[in-house]
Amino acid sequence: MGTSHSEMLAEVRLEMACRLLAESSKRLSDIAKFLGYSNPSSFSRVFVRLMRVRPVAYRRQQLARLHRQGRRHKKPRAIGD
Repeated sequence: MGTSHSEMLAEVRLEMACRLLAESSKRLSDIAKFLGYSNPSSFSRVFVRLMRVRPVAYRRQQLARLHRQGRRHKKPRAIGD
């Protein structure tokens, strides 16, 4: 059987969360709201459960990775860009 609607939604939300955390400077509360979570703590709990790292730590890891690769940090993009 295929992927359920809720599984697909969770996957898309996670992909978007990872991208927004890595490529924008938006606050967690703004990201959580944009992705449809009722509050930032709900978003954080789901993110930790799926990624095994807190959203803030994930953002730091991604920025460090970009720095190690010698890339300049791009101008943060607004949500929805």
